[in-house]
Formats: sequence, structure tokens, C-alpha cells
Amino acid sequence: MKDYEPEEFEDELERLKQENEIKRMKLKLEYGADFPAEFKNENLPPEMESQFLDNVMEFEKAFHNSERIMVYDFIGKPEYRKSDTVPDSEISAELDLIMNTLTQNQIHLDTLCEVEDRELYRFITEELFFTETENIQMEGWISHYTYEEFHPNHEYDLRNGCSDFFNSFLNKESDFYTNDLTKEAKENKWFDHFRQAFKSFTLNKVDITDIQFDETSAEVGFYISFSGVIEGSNQTENFSGAGKMKFLKQWDYWCIQEVQLPSNQK
Repeated sequence: MKDYEPEEFEDELERLKQENEIKRMKLKLEYGADFPAEFKNENLPPEMESQFLDNVMEFEKAFHNSERIMVYDFIGKPEYRKSDTVPDSEISAELDLIMNTLTQNQIHLDTLCEVEDRELYRFITEELFFTETENIQMEGWISHYTYEEFHPNHEYDLRNGCSDFFNSFLNKESDFYTNDLTKEAKENKWFDHFRQAFKSFTLNKVDITDIQFDETSAEVGFYISFSGVIEGSNQTENFSGAGKMKFLKQWDYWCIQEVQLPSNQK
């Protein structure tokens, strides 16, 4: 903001605040954009908020006026070699070329797990290229894709689901674990009763020992060691040994149905 006299400065701030409020109303009326009160930063300078709202408006206009086209068309229909025609000695170089082309055209591809170069190249040229995307090309706009969205790694998801559950369940300040429970598990009072029986927990170790799954259900075996301070006392109970966690596939996600912990050690 340029230099103003004190009185002019206050007037300019007030003008910007009023303009920003009008921009918010316009975004809401024209595009349904919502700005919850808890996300409003009172310390954000009005001129910065104005620029932010302008950027949102630019994006909303581009998004609502865009058409969906194939990723291959979006990146300019580059020449490429079929996966099965590329020798092993050249596949990594071909993958680098195609990944650079994606990046230069604001397409970002990630993998959660290790994927062989040939498989990733095949995925890009045979699947991702023919996936539809919004035809939006503007500064700062990047389309993100993850290989595992198309080809889930169930072992990875189950392993992390088990570990994430204990990191939240054994943290009395977190209820995040409830997001991973099935409807039936959420209604099972065991989870609440077990946590309420202890003032705090200390998680020492969780090792995944076995993972079995089919299309609809899974079972994860684990070894766990943790302790809990009993509510209303200083007495500690120790738990260590083998346990099991049962999952059900719901809405394309693995949700926890049941948890079997080892008995406490007297």
C-alpha cells in the first residue's frame, strides 16, 4: 500500500475492507464460494486479502468456463513410444522425458510406494493420458494425480491404517481414529470405555507381523507394547503381545471393524 497521511490511511483501509466484503458476497452469489468465519484471519492486511479474493475469482471463472479434456490433449499431444517397444535400457530415460512433459504442463504425478519405471511409464501412457482433466491453464494451477488412486496398494493402506489408529487411539488428545471406524465399530462402546479407563498412554512399539486381505475384508496381525496410567490413580498397567485388527472395505476405503489387544501384564 502506498504512503498516506494517517487519516487517509484509515479511510483507505476501510475502503479496502468494504471492497473485500463485496468481493466475498459476489463469490458466494455467483459461484457458491463460502468463507467460514473461523477461516477469516483478522490480522491479514486488507490489500493482501484483496489479492487473494481476486485470485479466487480468477480461478472460479476459469473453472466454471472450462471444459474437460484428456490429459494427453491438455499437454499438447506429445510423441511417445509404446511401453512394450522400449528396451529396458531406455525405459528410465523415456520416463524422465514424459514426466518432464507433464510437469511443464502443470500436471504432477506422485506415488506413495515404489513403482517400477516400466510400470509407471505404462500407467502414464496407457491410463493417465486418457483420463479427463479440467482444461484450465493459469499461473499456480497444478493438477495432482497419485498412482495409487488408480491402483491401490492394499498392503500399504492396511499397514498405515493400523499404525495410524494406535497413534491416535493411544493419544487422549486425539479422536482422529474414529474417522477410520466402520459404523458398527463407532457404536461399539469398548473404544470409549477403554480410553476412559486410563488417564494417559505411552506407546512403546507397534510392529505389523501379518497382513491378509481379499476384495471386501482384511486382517492385520501386530505386536504392540504400550502402557496406561489408570484414571484417578498413579497405577500403571502394561500391555504387550500379539493382537489383531479386522478391516472392512467401505466406500473404497479400509475401515476398522474390530481391534483385539493383548492382555495386560500383571
